[in-house]
Amino acid sequence: MAYVVPIHHPTSVRKALKLRFLDPDEDVLIAAYDQHEQLSSSSVLRYSKAVYGFVTLLEKIKPASSPTEHLFVGTDRYQYFTVSWDASIQQLKTEQSYVDQADKVLRDNKEADRSSIDPTGRFLSLELYDGVVTVVPIVHQLKKAPGAKREPRPMSGEMGSLGDPIQTRIEELSVRGSAFLDDEPGSRKPPRMALLWEDNQDNPQLKIRELSYTPGTSSEPGTADLVPFTELNAELDLGVSHLIPVPLPYGGLLVLGERSITYVDSELGGMVMQPLDADSTIWTCWEKVDDKRWLLADDYGHLFFLMIVTDQEIVTSWRLEKVGDISRASTLVYLEAGFVYVGSHSGDSQVVRIAEQGLELVQTFPNIAPILDLTVMDLGRGAESGQNTEFSSGQARVVTASGAWQDGTLRSVRSGVGMEDLGTVAEISNIIDIWSLSSTIQQEFQDILLVGFVDETRVFKFSFDAEVEELEQFCGLELSEATLLASNLPNFHVLQVYESGIRLADLEGGMVIAEWAPSEGKITAASANDDHLVIVTAGRSVHILATTADLTLLSTKTFPSTEQVASVAVPASNSSVCIVSFWQSSTLCVYNFNSLEQPLFKQTLNTSGSGIPRSILLAQIYPGDAPATLFVAMADGSIITFAFDQVHNSLSGMNQIILGSEPVVFKKIPRGTGIDNVFASCEQPSLIYSSEGRLIYSAVNGDNASRVCHFNSHAYPGALAIASPEELKLASIDTERTTQTQNLPVGETVRSITYSPGLKMFGMGCLRRTLEDGVEGLLSTFKIADEVTFKDLCSYELRQNELLECVISTGSVSEDSSLGHEELFIVGTSVLDESSEAEAVKGRIMVFEVTQEKRLSKMAETEVRGACRCLAMCEGKVVAGLVKTVVVYALTPQPPSNTTFHLQKLTTYRTATNPISLSITQSPTPDPNSKAVLSTQPSIIAVADLMKSLSILTYNSAAPSADGLPTGLPDTLIEVSRHYATVWSSACAAVGENQWLLADMEGNLVVLRRNIAGVTEEDRRRLEVTSEMLLGDTVNTIVPINVSTPNPASVTNGTPGASLVGQAVLPRAFLATTSGAIHLFALIASSFQDILMRLQAAVAPRVQAPGYMPWAKYRAFKTAVREAEEPFRFVDGELVERLLDLDERGKKEVCEELKIGVGEEKWAEMGGSVERIVSMVEGLRRLH
Repeated sequence: MAYVVPIHHPTSVRKALKLRFLDPDEDVLIAAYDQHEQLSSSSVLRYSKAVYGFVTLLEKIKPASSPTEHLFVGTDRYQYFTVSWDASIQQLKTEQSYVDQADKVLRDNKEADRSSIDPTGRFLSLELYDGVVTVVPIVHQLKKAPGAKREPRPMSGEMGSLGDPIQTRIEELSVRGSAFLDDEPGSRKPPRMALLWEDNQDNPQLKIRELSYTPGTSSEPGTADLVPFTELNAELDLGVSHLIPVPLPYGGLLVLGERSITYVDSELGGMVMQPLDADSTIWTCWEKVDDKRWLLADDYGHLFFLMIVTDQEIVTSWRLEKVGDISRASTLVYLEAGFVYVGSHSGDSQVVRIAEQGLELVQTFPNIAPILDLTVMDLGRGAESGQNTEFSSGQARVVTASGAWQDGTLRSVRSGVGMEDLGTVAEISNIIDIWSLSSTIQQEFQDILLVGFVDETRVFKFSFDAEVEELEQFCGLELSEATLLASNLPNFHVLQVYESGIRLADLEGGMVIAEWAPSEGKITAASANDDHLVIVTAGRSVHILATTADLTLLSTKTFPSTEQVASVAVPASNSSVCIVSFWQSSTLCVYNFNSLEQPLFKQTLNTSGSGIPRSILLAQIYPGDAPATLFVAMADGSIITFAFDQVHNSLSGMNQIILGSEPVVFKKIPRGTGIDNVFASCEQPSLIYSSEGRLIYSAVNGDNASRVCHFNSHAYPGALAIASPEELKLASIDTERTTQTQNLPVGETVRSITYSPGLKMFGMGCLRRTLEDGVEGLLSTFKIADEVTFKDLCSYELRQNELLECVISTGSVSEDSSLGHEELFIVGTSVLDESSEAEAVKGRIMVFEVTQEKRLSKMAETEVRGACRCLAMCEGKVVAGLVKTVVVYALTPQPPSNTTFHLQKLTTYRTATNPISLSITQSPTPDPNSKAVLSTQPSIIAVADLMKSLSILTYNSAAPSADGLPTGLPDTLIEVSRHYATVWSSACAAVGENQWLLADMEGNLVVLRRNIAGVTEEDRRRLEVTSEMLLGDTVNTIVPINVSTPNPASVTNGTPGASLVGQAVLPRAFLATTSGAIHLFALIASSFQDILMRLQAAVAPRVQAPGYMPWAKYRAFKTAVREAEEPFRFVDGELVERLLDLDERGKKEVCEELKIGVGEEKWAEMGGSVERIVSMVEGLRRLH
């Protein structure tokens, strides 16, 4: 059973518009990020909502009874609905929902779906199929006519402003563009619709049709017809693509072409055509500025101003001026005062300002779509060292080949908390802790860093202009011992706790005003607020001192030797209690300052040997009146959290996660407005913060942060002081997780990318578009780039009309290290132009070495008779996917110098069409030093065919004889299993033993399993479908990842609310899509399959998407030949995590449904509870 969850949501923008949606007096921008809608104003995100489907249409509608405008949305699932903004609950409200019930024999529109609203606001047109226009009347009072195709949903009050849709047929099948001609407001004349279409000879034609509409009655539905009105008899530019209606009093249409722009009047009788001359281009979108000016964007990333020239009310000509360069625009929205929103699918979306001196970039919205290829550099230190830490995609660094043409880039993507170095304070090591202090009256700024070592303390002072000085003494503090605690107190006092005592110093006088020393033993732990100090001496005695009364001892208690104290914590000021942890009994106790005899509350953590509390911290994580959160660091690297009720002095809501294998060290990081973040130092540093009422653990994108403290200085406001094993430095850190991207603008389409760990560089295949004398050409190059700076190091230019299809890197190709070829790049190409010669070459395979000077040197080349679409390595040999063939090549050194290679063909396999993706599962390599007997299973090659799904091959290499001599037997490729289905494959990967993940062009995911234990030969040859669902986005590449299964001993099954994510799912692959999304694919452990499936089924009806699209129908497998009712054995992680958004009542209802489903006995065995299920889902969420 499979699990999939997005770790990076789509960033591609294809549709956007401006409307008064939230408030009648405020314009907001709505952008459709493929399957998400986002609302923003003043370039600030206001709201985001997932839509069940790919958004293809956006229009604004203004019902007479609504103070704000409504939004009409259309999706690729033929679902069309209107939504409004409900200010009372701050959520979208579905006003009306239609699901198109058109005849399935109709052919989808070859162009993109289009929608238009006639200028009088009476009709909405939808163009979804060839030869069919759907007319939706816009009315103020809805009538439920017989045969209406409205979803039977109960709605109260106003039902929206759309009538029942009516389909009308037209003769024009291939329509390039359409538009309603402008008319007077309030006019009752039939609207006129212009259609730009092409005939059977591909010649463009322009026709105007008049919309005839008859309203329905109580017994009959309404009718609509598009009656021919007039047609243009003149020839148009062959490359015309868009129609722009010109407002009255001028009227008519502007027809945009590749080589000319033409104006025609409303009767198609008058025509003004002007050539573009040097500005010949391909238009992508347009936007109206006013009645005489429009903005145009083209395919090459240029923005133009188009203005018509008029003589009274007659258009005589037009002028076109280039404004500047932008990303390739999919949509344009003119905001106000020269500001323009540029929504892009293949580049960053932008806000630009049109000024007199040109175009000014105001804001950039990063976009990594489309992701053509992806490679994983590392999975984090925990994954590399095999430690039993919880996997988090935030620890993984992936590099994507993103964008297209001039917007092509390499992007290093890492989802986590960003941290950027500001400078090094000193190169010192062995730091055990650091604290920040203020030596001035301005207590909100710190200028002192107190650095603790094993046997001393050092002081560093920062001036206003960031100069650093190490002080020999500071206010009489003890610097010859290790400091355990240091903080500023009211009245300009400084508190220091060190191993043998306590000092209270006055900042104004610069001297110690009070001291305290224990009668026996050393101080082992301390915690303080503005009023009280709690310390532990000799590991057994707890002392309460008043910091406001010259360190007056208030109370003390010595515990027996069986109750050793691990750590203490005190709440913020105005509290009279402290929390004490005991490591032997693994308990937490809440004590009153005035009486330490009996605890006010006692909480047991764990009775196992690994459940030892090491340190605790109280922090105000949640805003408002929410209780403080207690963090407990356990000896095994796990963290336990509680909510601390300061009214009843109790702990509740126990949850546990695993961050590392060693104890975590906490430090509070003030976030502002009275709440804190918590920095957790461990093998993989993490930031803990609250978001939407949930506690979030996010990996920090920084290494070796062993100790930290907040350091808000004048020169570095909001900075962190960080101690690493080698140095003390300052850094800035984000307050919560974001997508961190490092960008290398390439300016070309990066079709393929690979990472070489040995060479520490990237290899990438690039495609550049050239334009000479109006003729477009293509040029491919193979480039290498540095892994750190992304700097282009060297490139190799391919032949004219040759496309670079794929790139892979390989390790040592020979065990003879004297050859000197440790790692190579292999490139596959194809040739664009067709040749009439029977022996024409269709592609090449080339092998490159990187020299010590970081230059490319071609080591081998072979010409092939088919395009090389994919490459892989198997047992040191090259596997190439050619047209209708899979070929295995051996890299044979060429004597006598052995400095070049020869690609020797070993064996072939005939495929149905074109191999589009390869996945290799290599047989174990024998270890000469090991006596273990390895399996003799051959290597397995999975071949994703363009049309015929997946085939499984075994590769049998010719083994040498016992005396080491060749046997003369050939290598073989044998098909052992196949998926007998028509699937337009896009990518595949091995995700388990005899299990493969297959993605198709229609956005589906299928998990296939080879039944090697089948009873019959037919059973063994037929791949079984174990899971399938619709992802809704085309997957371009699947990159398998290897994450070791956590040790079951590290997961505390006996603790209520403990996270079991380490056993629930096992991450197996990253999926990259055309919309810029990156998904994590995982396999679900057998013991969790039932509970997760039932949880998904329970959450789905409680989470409503706009338009009331059922989740099961949205995620059901769907192709042109088959459509399922619901996903099969697939868990949608994004839906399951919506459990955390439900209120307490909703969560309890879900758990009650789970309890009934699994049975009370099994529910009790698994320790089922609301806290346990919520904790499990929170653990799943931490995967990304």
